[in-house]
Amino acid sequence: NPSIPAPAEVNRVIREVLADTDSLAVHGYTSAAGDPELRQAIAEDLNRRYDAAVKPENLFIGCGAAAELVAVFRALAVENAEILAIAPYFPEYKPFAEEAGAAFQVVPPDVPGFQINFPALEEMLTPNTAAVIINSPNNPSGVVYSRPTLEKLGHLLKQKAAAFGHPIYIVSDEPYRELAYGVEVPFLPRIYPDTIVCYSYSKSLSLPGERIGYIYVPEAAADSSS
Repeated sequence: NPSIPAPAEVNRVIREVLADTDSLAVHGYTSAAGDPELRQAIAEDLNRRYDAAVKPENLFIGCGAAAELVAVFRALAVENAEILAIAPYFPEYKPFAEEAGAAFQVVPPDVPGFQINFPALEEMLTPNTAAVIINSPNNPSGVVYSRPTLEKLGHLLKQKAAAFGHPIYIVSDEPYRELAYGVEVPFLPRIYPDTIVCYSYSKSLSLPGERIGYIYVPEAAADSSS
């Protein structure tokens, strides 16, 4: 739960919307993918910050990162699929992946630095590997994966995907992206196109109760149009 209040703009805009917008529009359904104006605004924000070439149609608005992860795991859980997490990891990844029908495997931690244990990861990658979950800044360690670490990860997964004959996705769980100070948090799709981003505004705007976030599937990702 937040230890600081949401920005004043959040409460102000909510009041304005409730006062000035048609009640049916406020409380009615949007399209399944989310309100077009919202998707456009998020795309513009990501492009401004990361020069990421995001289009609104690359975004799917979700009920926070947990629901988004469940949806992504279900999409990736083909027969015999395995999803790998880097220890230490958020414990709910395991039931999310297993409920979706995938086997859940844990890559031992890289201690004491808590980057990625690449020898262990390489050994665990198999033809059944569908995805590797990345959480940076990390819960619970607080570590930010460095650009060299992520570039090495992308190179390894690209090699293995070519050898196995199918894409291996990075699922990037990013509720803490803005909670980093004096250190770069690389935008993973710029490093590895087969990245699916699950983002939540719960931490960056102190809004965990609102359950607002998005899934970003880059246009360059394999099978993105599917």
